[in-house]
Amino acid sequence: MDKPFHPDDWEPTRPYEQGETRLDRDTVGALVDLMNRETDTIQRHPYDPSSWLRRSRTLASLRYPELAAGDAHKASLLCRKMMSNLTPQRRGWRVGHRMGFWMRGEEEEGEEEEEEEEGCASSSDMDLEHERQREYLMALQQQAEKLLEGNVYLYPEEDEGLCVLRPYPWLREEHTYRSDELVDSLNRDLLDPNSTNGGKSCCVLKRYAFGKGVGAREGADLLGVFASRDISRDEVIVVDKSRVWGCNGPGKQGDLRNLFGGVACMDPGHPNTEGESVQQDLRWIRDRCGRRAVEAIVKVRFLMCAIEDGVHHPLDHHLIAALTPTYRKDKFRHFSLDRDIAVPNEALQQFGIDIFANLNWDTWTIFVLMARVENNSWGDPHTAGVNPLFSMFNHSCEPNVKWRIPEDHRTMTMSTLREVQKGEQLFVTYNGFMADQPLPVRRKTFWRWLDGPCQCSRCLREQNEAKDRDGWSPEWSFSSSGSGDWVSGEMPG
Repeated sequence: MDKPFHPDDWEPTRPYEQGETRLDRDTVGALVDLMNRETDTIQRHPYDPSSWLRRSRTLASLRYPELAAGDAHKASLLCRKMMSNLTPQRRGWRVGHRMGFWMRGEEEEGEEEEEEEEGCASSSDMDLEHERQREYLMALQQQAEKLLEGNVYLYPEEDEGLCVLRPYPWLREEHTYRSDELVDSLNRDLLDPNSTNGGKSCCVLKRYAFGKGVGAREGADLLGVFASRDISRDEVIVVDKSRVWGCNGPGKQGDLRNLFGGVACMDPGHPNTEGESVQQDLRWIRDRCGRRAVEAIVKVRFLMCAIEDGVHHPLDHHLIAALTPTYRKDKFRHFSLDRDIAVPNEALQQFGIDIFANLNWDTWTIFVLMARVENNSWGDPHTAGVNPLFSMFNHSCEPNVKWRIPEDHRTMTMSTLREVQKGEQLFVTYNGFMADQPLPVRRKTFWRWLDGPCQCSRCLREQNEAKDRDGWSPEWSFSSSGSGDWVSGEMPG
């Protein structure tokens, strides 16, 4: 967020409402410069809640409610933590300059022999100083609460806000496309005998899945999986075991409808898996978030993998770098202060990350991850996951590959629906329940992933048939790549 960017690249996540005055280019440029300076201040003084409050206000002015809420939340955390330490037991301690440390008053030899009234006066002075510090921190806390009220819907009774996920303009270029090294790594995974159920490899990942010029970077970022040999019908082609999955729980109130109504996992050990340490225990998320825990757990598992594998920045991690987002310009999304901001930050602290000093794990990174998870996750009523190899397969309404998830919620098995010739692209359907639906229903459903009408062979064939039968229909005239591009192009309204 310290990277300058041109005002023309600014895309607010809170769109303008009718009658609102739009920010002019000069104002946006001034706010961007201010945000960059405030980010630099946070890097130098990460434990000063006022630094986070100032940037929160700027982010709110730039119409990023989710990021403004994230900064206000961190300011609130710092205030509460420091106020909890202003106790009679710590009377001799002072909060250090810019809040990054505590100071203890020096005690000279023989101080305990000083006159009693002088000692009482010194103690009284420290009590007054603590009271002033507490009042100052309470004032900052109130400012944080006010910022949360302005960016989170009906806070504190409700903890949800609204935003439209956008690509943040300060995102580094290497985090906006999939490198050749990543493609090579994914192809090695496809060659791994563990990924083919011990059988012969039959898949290869390629660029320009739909030809040059179709998709981002002239099509280079539009990947697809192709048959590297002739494949028989019902042949297992990929066994994809994921490190990233989650499940819902009954919640704090133990709602029986969640357990026995089929909308929560009944395994008391989940979402932990065999071999994970106590530090990696995620059951508290399932207990806290209940029947809405699964999305939070999936995001946290991605973060946990990045920490476990020692990457410098979470977006550098191969499991995250492989995923593409679909930014739907007309799709409002609810974000939760608890599930999308507080829980991931608490988990990061649990895993040893300093969420104030290490800005690689800042709130915006979590929302970049959220957009990628939404576009690549599978789910059922009580579980969800992201399988990295499965995510490389493009969608078609007449797929040649089927997939299934067994009871472990992690291992996806993919097999062919018919014979496939060498060089043919392998397709899955993103929603098998749509197979018998008419064209308009399918296109409306799959718009979620494609940000445009599906352009698979079946949809185009049915579109042409309808055109010949009924005449041209404007709602079918859009162009699309047939798969979610890395950077979505402009779509007609």
